[in-house]
Amino acid sequence: YDPKWTVETLKSTATGSFPYVDPATFDALGDGYLRPFELATVRLQNMIGILGQWGTLIPDNQDLVVQQGGTLVMDGEETVYRFDDKGILVYTPVAEA
Repeated sequence: YDPKWTVETLKSTATGSFPYVDPATFDALGDGYLRPFELATVRLQNMIGILGQWGTLIPDNQDLVVQQGGTLVMDGEETVYRFDDKGILVYTPVAEA
């Protein structure tokens, strides 16, 4: 795991409400891994950016807003693999695909 992407994202998205705090401050809790609060901060900052553009980003059909994600692998017109997310933070099992 290389935490540099987290540090750079936190630095680039810092605002008055979400100031940048050097991750080394928390090294007493351990280092060399993505600590849950770092990931949560990146996700929260990403969510704030999305919510500010919500009207532009949502589909015209409002019923689609609550749909989960998934993965389709196509071969021309044929669907050769399909995975439907069953909840949040669910990812396609790549070994299956």
